[in-house]
Amino acid sequence: MYRICFVLILAILCSSNSGLTQNMTFDILNGKDRATIPFSYRHNFIIVEVQLFGVLPLSFIFDTGAENTMLLTREFADFVDIEYDLRIPILGSDMSQKVYALVARSVEIELTGLAPQKSDILVLEENEINLAEITGVPVHGILGGNFFKNTVVEIDYKRQRLILHNSENFKEPGNAFIRVPIEVSHNKPYTRVKTKLMNGETVELKLLIDTGAGLPILLHNNSHESLILPDDYIRGRLGVGLGGFIEGYVGRVESVEIGEIKFDQVLTSFHDLGATILESSEVFRNGIVGNRLLYRMEVIIDYVREMMYLKPGRGYARKFKMDRSGLIVIATGINLDEYVIKDILDDSPAAEVGIQPGDKLIRLQGLRAKAFTLDQINNILQKKEGKRIRVVVRRGDQQLKFKFRLRQLI
Repeated sequence: MYRICFVLILAILCSSNSGLTQNMTFDILNGKDRATIPFSYRHNFIIVEVQLFGVLPLSFIFDTGAENTMLLTREFADFVDIEYDLRIPILGSDMSQKVYALVARSVEIELTGLAPQKSDILVLEENEINLAEITGVPVHGILGGNFFKNTVVEIDYKRQRLILHNSENFKEPGNAFIRVPIEVSHNKPYTRVKTKLMNGETVELKLLIDTGAGLPILLHNNSHESLILPDDYIRGRLGVGLGGFIEGYVGRVESVEIGEIKFDQVLTSFHDLGATILESSEVFRNGIVGNRLLYRMEVIIDYVREMMYLKPGRGYARKFKMDRSGLIVIATGINLDEYVIKDILDDSPAAEVGIQPGDKLIRLQGLRAKAFTLDQINNILQKKEGKRIRVVVRRGDQQLKFKFRLRQLI
């Protein structure tokens, strides 16, 4: 078994008693039938540009798995003199540890393609994580379900755009789309998914549709008696989010079916829920579906009618890949173009040649590391088995050269 530390964020906010109200502006489209919002897709996250009070440009993760909109860095709120009237606990990413946030009322938020909106938001009291290290781009907040829940949201991953439709005038898409019923609870969409486990058993599970998770599937293996770990798995940290690191396992399931769309050999994270959450009907679920699976389709979520429409994209059935080097790389520096080895998987190719946590990546495949984005580096480390990787790292005053070949870790 190997240890792993996936670099992803599970931004799951479960604060049903948060004291937040609905958006002050009920017609987010301002009378229009639709609006298009561009986004960038970085490190398996949908990142949109927003402005607070028309003066503060920030980057937020578009997160269907978050109940509320949240600003992660309090200094930005203080810069525009935002006032607070409540301090509340919210559940962190592991659904057990509490972190604290401040409630700000009637904050003006503007996205490209939309008129400014007045919305209540949460402001994280202390910034628990540095998302820039994980995504390779600045990230300052989370755009949650309270902002767009009265619309129909179309996610076009290929063209990197969100299209918000007026729910009253929205017409169902054509026969190329599969209709999938959903349940919307606390501004978050859930659906029923058939999952075939590696032991051959098929179970129907309730999963959260979560664009704030940079993984294919996560299952809470203590939420259903049939959910057991496969024989082949990796043990360690699944990721980092609000509340700290998330411990668990990574393996595969035989298949996942959402409506009539089937995915085989899906890379799956396994994580235990706390007993309190398991007993709560308000937040109970068996797991989540994240961007690395959703990205393979066109996705339309009708929050009002509780219906989701899915259209498989070209190559949607391709194999789910993961890192084959054992290197966990983060972005640092003012311009986020300096790269450091955060962690290394035990018994991996990188560990076997002597690369160490804390080494600074100087060159990769003969090119300066600064020439790459974080996504490009990770793509190289997911290439086919047997590919030779050449790296140069700085360790203290030394520059060290290493070579290794990629191999399948799971």
